[in-house]
Amino acid sequence: MAALLDKIETPCLRRLYAYWDERRQGREFPARRDLDPLDFRYALGHVLLLDVLAEPLRFRFRLHGSVLAERAGYDMTGKMIDELPNAANRRVLIERCHALVTVRQPLAVINERVLGRRRFGYEAVWLPLAKDGRTIDMLMAGLVYRDSHEAGPLDGQPDPTA
Repeated sequence: MAALLDKIETPCLRRLYAYWDERRQGREFPARRDLDPLDFRYALGHVLLLDVLAEPLRFRFRLHGSVLAERAGYDMTGKMIDELPNAANRRVLIERCHALVTVRQPLAVINERVLGRRRFGYEAVWLPLAKDGRTIDMLMAGLVYRDSHEAGPLDGQPDPTA
């Protein structure tokens, strides 16, 4: 997993990944109870926690970090992923969460997304969690936005979050 650390550019995300890796203590994944938010307060406003709900596989926001909620203009804490207001962002997030549960590996991502009428670059690190060290029951992500620029309508459609 050292190769993933080398791909993470944002310093606080590198620290978050290293903390997650340390807290595994030889297990495939750490449990939520193994993580103390005070240990990663440098990234806390940038953290998402998603509950993994089985049968059918769905995801609920346990935490939508304050910096992320402020940037988005809404707070998803307590809501299901399929309640995200932007259809394109919702589709990407659902696909990413399904892939994380299937592939069973942490993931670093550099991409863009539209919030309102602005396109933001971001870097994210996705980290699976498991009460038993093996069965993924939660996903944690750290996400840091980069510079933004104006975005036109996506696919010729007006942005539903504008």
